[in-house]
Amino acid sequence: MAMSRAKSISLITIAVILLLFFGVGSFIYFGTFSNGDRAGVVIKVSQRGYLFKTWEGEMNLNDQGNTIEKFEFSVEDDQTKVIEDLKDAALTGERVRISYVERYRTFAWRGDTKYFITNVIRQKNNELRNNKEDSRTNSNTETENQDTQQEKEEPVSTDTTVREM
Repeated sequence: MAMSRAKSISLITIAVILLLFFGVGSFIYFGTFSNGDRAGVVIKVSQRGYLFKTWEGEMNLNDQGNTIEKFEFSVEDDQTKVIEDLKDAALTGERVRISYVERYRTFAWRGDTKYFITNVIRQKNNELRNNKEDSRTNSNTETENQDTQQEKEEPVSTDTTVREM
């Protein structure tokens, strides 16, 4: 019994539609729109959700003044080291630099935001102070070098008397 032509066309159409659906779905689920780094102080990290528990957090990007610019992010469950680093940073209040990827869409079982943290680099307050002190020391050394070069040059005469010709 041969398959009718209309039946084979409908099966091919269904297969193409399913292939397109899974292709676009995979692109949206696994694809990334952008990636980058941000620095600031982690305000909170918590696991929340009714049906799907996801890790969500907020970071204050401004460390000066009273204005708060928040960056909301999610962390995938398999990123246990990242979650622990974020928790520690939130408790200590230290400044961190985070790397993230931005996804095309959010899914309830993945997180509330499109931004997913992939790496956390903790910056201790001592390291920040040392970097600032190093930059100050370098600028002071340059100023001292300029002063010693000026001292080595011959002094300019300040004699204002008119000499006879």
